[in-house]
Amino acid sequence: MTGLGAAEAALFKAYDLRGPAPRPLTPELAFRVGRAFAGMLDGGRRLGLARDMRRTSPALAAAFAAGAEAGGAEVVFYGLLATDALWFAVRRDRLDGGAVVTASHNPPGDNGIKLVERDAAPVFAENRLPEVRRRTAAAPGPTKALPAAPALPIREIRAEYLEFLLQQIEGRRLPPLRAVLDAGNGMGGLAAEALFSRIPGEFLPMDFEPDGDFPNRGGNPLDPANRVGLAERVRAERADFGVLWDGDADRCAFVDGAGRFLAGDFTTALLAPAEIEAEPGATVVYDRRSSRAVPDAIRQAGGRPAPGRVGHAYMKRKMRDEDARFGGELSGHFYFRAAGYADNALLPILRLIERLGKTGRSLAELADDLRQRYHTLDEKSIAVADTAAALDRVREAFPGGDADLEDGLTADFRDWRFTLRPSNTEPVLRLTVEAFRPGLVERREAEILSVLREGDPAAPAAAEAAVRPAAVGD
Repeated sequence: MTGLGAAEAALFKAYDLRGPAPRPLTPELAFRVGRAFAGMLDGGRRLGLARDMRRTSPALAAAFAAGAEAGGAEVVFYGLLATDALWFAVRRDRLDGGAVVTASHNPPGDNGIKLVERDAAPVFAENRLPEVRRRTAAAPGPTKALPAAPALPIREIRAEYLEFLLQQIEGRRLPPLRAVLDAGNGMGGLAAEALFSRIPGEFLPMDFEPDGDFPNRGGNPLDPANRVGLAERVRAERADFGVLWDGDADRCAFVDGAGRFLAGDFTTALLAPAEIEAEPGATVVYDRRSSRAVPDAIRQAGGRPAPGRVGHAYMKRKMRDEDARFGGELSGHFYFRAAGYADNALLPILRLIERLGKTGRSLAELADDLRQRYHTLDEKSIAVADTAAALDRVREAFPGGDADLEDGLTADFRDWRFTLRPSNTEPVLRLTVEAFRPGLVERREAEILSVLREGDPAAPAAAEAAVRPAAVGD
């Protein structure tokens, strides 16, 4: 049987396939996706494959591998591996593409498949993911029973990945700090345990055992509820900071020694100066939602700020186009040229430790410097009936700013700024507001929300909610 049902077609998102498993994301569909992807690989047909710890991942990985082999690919199976480590493996082994079976931060009942081409370049909606979807619709299914788990030999890459990470701090002095590392029963603990046993300091593991049921917290580090346990542990242990990863460990987020969350844009602002010091004049990429703290920090360090579209696939493309050394996103994705312009969720921790050592200041002190100058609110999500009309109304209501229309509407004024853009993953507008003097940010946000509500029955107050937890894929 060929073709895609409505539920199967809906699994193809902006950046990957993702949704409920084992239905509609069935092993049979994973087989067809593997076959389709193998058929469109450029050049050779060597394909890397890894999986996360979810209950449905072994069967989906086995089915994808069988489909890829049926499509003529040689599958190199890396077993249980964090997503950023699979991107490393694709580059290290000079493969023609790669796939990881994971639903990232989604709830336990979901699963998904992330795809990359050669050099771990992302496959997404604006390049070849539509082609994968078309080929999947036409691909025949399996002709025999699919295995419950991959029968392929495992190519062990962890030692090489660890060596790569250690090379990034070779010759650098890292202070012996005390930190809590919260894997949330996801993939973060696999490489972290080996890495942090090799550097100075005391690193306290928290929920390192992979468990696809997420028994202790959800997989999304931007959901405030998922940070409560880490914040409490950091305070109880008198740690210098805490870090937590998302489910597949390609994103990370920090809390300071007081247990207060540090948004991804502030983290980018703190890490960028050291990258520019290592390469004077270096380009640093950031997404347009980010606080003005980011371009300010880049310029002050002598670097070149390069704003990009929101979303990890767009950021990776921007990193390559600009040959940027470093990049950061509000969602907690951090990008490094050294990692093939891809995201990596361990290097930011090493870089932060180095920064704290060089400054002799705590993360709380550095973060407070930013909090006192740049006043931000959590991103908001607003349902509207007509996205284009809503953007026009807001632009007309707030004239005089320096406007940028590349990704929705970004407007900068002397003492405040905002971004308003359609979500890449949900039928809503995303709003961020920032001000540069106390008391202004709340007033400006209320004014924008009032304009959005005006004459739009699809924008009730109930639809307005903090969405940093929900907007992780944007």
